[in-house]
Amino acid sequence: MKYKWGDLITLEYGKPVKDKDSKSGNIPVFGTNGQIGTSHLPPLCPHASFILGRKGAYRGVHYSDVPFSVIDTAFYAKNIRTDILSLKWAYYKFLTYDINRMDSGSAIPSTDRYEIYGIEVELPPIKYQQKIVCLLEFLNKKIELNNRINDNLAA
Repeated sequence: MKYKWGDLITLEYGKPVKDKDSKSGNIPVFGTNGQIGTSHLPPLCPHASFILGRKGAYRGVHYSDVPFSVIDTAFYAKNIRTDILSLKWAYYKFLTYDINRMDSGSAIPSTDRYEIYGIEVELPPIKYQQKIVCLLEFLNKKIELNNRINDNLAA
């Protein structure tokens, strides 16, 4: 079935994290380009989810399997339709979008969440989403292992 992202998720704003530069915190802290540090403070997002960069020349899509915080240059996704949507599948789907082309027109390139909300998505049944996620995770782990083997051989 076709849905709009705004019917499936909300994109929540990040907030300043005072100790984001900590190297010993247990809470990952993300910005527009990925993880930027860790924190000892309670996580802004208490569950696994994806992070969507919203400001800057390059705005990436990232995923955290653990609770995390996000600074104000990024959004994190909140699933409002857990009965039909896997956030991990949504993360992989967002990797197929060129969010850097969704500029809001300001002097600093930025992504407007309402533009994201209006994008239509063909949503397979949740069982298929879960199978797709399992396959993609398996392939990603294999690629990671092959890269480590190549690095070891090169050394």
